[in-house]
Amino acid sequence: MSAAVARRVLLGAAGACGLLGHLVLTASPAAAHSVGGGSLPAPAWLLGYIGAFAVVLTAATLHTAWPSARAVAPPAAIDDAAGSDGPWVGQAIGLALLAAMLVAAVEGPDTGAANVAPVAVLVMWWVGLPILCLLAGDVMRVVNPFAAVVRASDRLRRPKEGDRPAAPPWTAAAFLAAFAWFLLCYHRPGSPRGLGAFLAAYALAAVLGGLRWGRAWLQEGEGFAGLSAAVATLAPLPRRRALPAGVLPLVVVWLGSTGFDALSSTELWTDVRGTSAGWERTLLDSVGLIWMIAVVAAVALVVLRVAESRQPDLPRNALTVAVAAALVPLALGWFVAHDLTFLLFEGQNFYALASDPLGRGWDLFGTIGYTIDYGLVQGEWVRWVQLAALLVGHVAAVVLAHDAALARVSRRLALRTTWSVAAASAASIVVASLLVMG
Repeated sequence: MSAAVARRVLLGAAGACGLLGHLVLTASPAAAHSVGGGSLPAPAWLLGYIGAFAVVLTAATLHTAWPSARAVAPPAAIDDAAGSDGPWVGQAIGLALLAAMLVAAVEGPDTGAANVAPVAVLVMWWVGLPILCLLAGDVMRVVNPFAAVVRASDRLRRPKEGDRPAAPPWTAAAFLAAFAWFLLCYHRPGSPRGLGAFLAAYALAAVLGGLRWGRAWLQEGEGFAGLSAAVATLAPLPRRRALPAGVLPLVVVWLGSTGFDALSSTELWTDVRGTSAGWERTLLDSVGLIWMIAVVAAVALVVLRVAESRQPDLPRNALTVAVAAALVPLALGWFVAHDLTFLLFEGQNFYALASDPLGRGWDLFGTIGYTIDYGLVQGEWVRWVQLAALLVGHVAAVVLAHDAALARVSRRLALRTTWSVAAASAASIVVASLLVMG
């Protein structure tokens, strides 16, 4: 990166972050994808400052007590598990579930309140998958529905893997951005027919990508496959996963979309929307989503620039892995804190609608009469889980960045990386506390 480009990035990031800070400080919560839980143990601003202090204290402790790499951060190379196909049975089940959601979206009632497809895809899948991957590892590799189609095609065509072109590293980020756009920006995300059309287009694009770049691409090059592989690096499993290729732009999109989801829940963004409706509202929200992703990308680039400054002989992308390793738990902390209540609330709707997926008056599992338990969402434990997710995610970001940097560069340069990530994480947890918990 040239000095002129770096200056432009720094100025742009400073302006965007200043605007974001103004929005955060002046925003008030409103209805959102997140649902209000119990009361906070302290004001949100105070919790944010306590979290920032914990992040800075972590960096100071690492400065003196962690002098060498301990292989805590995920490796950069792809391991054997990532290079193998997932089980065909699990992928066939995933394909069957995808087909069932398409049928429900097209044939079921054309209202989100009575159709299982929107809540299954936009809640159980979007929110539930990362949480499940944190507990069980790379779930998407096991149930990837697109891999089942490409595997069947490969058995008929028998292509040579060596003849396939290399995939660009940004494909997973592009797929995830498309899904985030539909959920957060499209003016009718809960429309079953609209969801059916989007799912069909998304599945077609993923299958075409697999046919062009191979089944190995589907393990981390599609949006949810890449997200699953990235979060799986944090899972408490005996065999550690490597960071997938293209993880930095992928997590930037994930964190930016979560941040925009939180911002769009405020009264301030409601005022920005005004009386806009339909595609006009979609356009406004699209600009907001792009802007928030750009803010996150600019901050990540600034952290990299500061860490790599005055090091002309440093190998290219030597510290990219460290920043990417930091962003994964940080983004997960944001995501869990913001969307946990959404999952607990709307997940109960899924429990009821699963008994009548096509709206035919069925009661397959005896749950169609289930009513939402608001006490589950408003329990005090929910707020504590949200706070723990934010704190652990941001502290883990500093620890993983420190360990990954020590494994790749000198200790002096690794410490600069640690403090760069710590400064960004401290600011992030304050913003998250005000925007998500406020």
